[in-house]
Amino acid sequence: MSKGRVMRKWIAATLLCLAVTCVWAQDQKAAQANELFLAGKRVDALPLYQDLANQYPSQMLYQERLADCLGAEAVQLSDPAEIKAVRIRQRDAAKRAVELGDTAEYVKMMANLDPDQPLFSGIAGAGKTLLMEAEKAYAAGDFQTAMAKYTAAAEADPHLYEAPLYAGDTAYVQHDMPTAAQWFARAIGVDPNRETAYRYWGDAILKYGSDPAAAREKFIEAVVAEPYSKLAWQGINQWAKIENAVVQAPKIDRPAPPTRDPNNPSKTIITISPQDTAGNQEGNVAWTAYSIERALYQGDEFKKQFPNESTYRHTLKEEHDALSAAVAIIKERNIGRDSLDESLRNLLDVSDAGMLDCWILIGGSDDGIAQDYPAYRDQHRQLLHDYLSRFVIHDQGVGSAQ
Repeated sequence: MSKGRVMRKWIAATLLCLAVTCVWAQDQKAAQANELFLAGKRVDALPLYQDLANQYPSQMLYQERLADCLGAEAVQLSDPAEIKAVRIRQRDAAKRAVELGDTAEYVKMMANLDPDQPLFSGIAGAGKTLLMEAEKAYAAGDFQTAMAKYTAAAEADPHLYEAPLYAGDTAYVQHDMPTAAQWFARAIGVDPNRETAYRYWGDAILKYGSDPAAAREKFIEAVVAEPYSKLAWQGINQWAKIENAVVQAPKIDRPAPPTRDPNNPSKTIITISPQDTAGNQEGNVAWTAYSIERALYQGDEFKKQFPNESTYRHTLKEEHDALSAAVAIIKERNIGRDSLDESLRNLLDVSDAGMLDCWILIGGSDDGIAQDYPAYRDQHRQLLHDYLSRFVIHDQGVGSAQ
């Protein structure tokens, strides 16, 4: 064998050993960081994830974990300038994770955080001090001290949602499900219209419990609480992935809203596109009735129905009346389902179930309609729950999530 060939073989063998050594080192450091992270010792895991993120900048998980650990580090600090600097690093790591394909909502939230906003800026009083002490202990993995501080904060301020919420989370990470459930229920009692405690409770059941149906209930309640929050949908989407289910609202494509003629503001323009895939115009008659009703609201009907509102907005009542007009035409003309497209068939289904408003508020809302949700939720919480269970969450199949 020639000397050159021997040298090339030696170089190749050396490079292979170096590569194996690097992989081994990465695996060892990653395993150590993961162990600390899962144990709740995020501050201790921070330097490891900082090294891993620097060495392997294209690894999404390292960027995500780095951002999370930096958030824990920020809680430990007291100097505003230092906190801001750490939170900027947290934001940048989260942004990098998102660029690499991270779709977790909490990571997106970190990527959009305002480093100038003080921690717990919306909280005041004795509860805030105790809460911050609890957070420092939690970030350091001292769960016993954290639980004691969260409990004290909850007693100091019975209206402080975060104290029982985080106490439940602390029990959850210690696998104490009965205690976690008690605290999550207490947080819900403080504010039933925030989604977080329902979602945390569902996560706990899903991870450490054996009742996926119970987890499903909690995730549905989270959506009922805040259907316009992406975080609220995160839980039920996670559940659906595990349970091979589908989260997809009924498809009801509606015509574009009427507009005013720019050359004649007193004239309303209604545009109906062919909706009927069965090859006839029966569906268009129904959608024309829908558009006429909406045009009336853009005229004088809104002022009649909402005399205390000075500016027109698209309301739940307007959309209900417009969609109901379409349903009425279908039934008056005795139009068969086979002559209707998917949207009109779905419209009939939710209308006949008495859940038309539920679809409008959750599946067909906009900024104007969303203003009507809190009052409706207060009166129809169970109906909204039943709508989601019946029409949005499906046991089997493949579909697109919210």
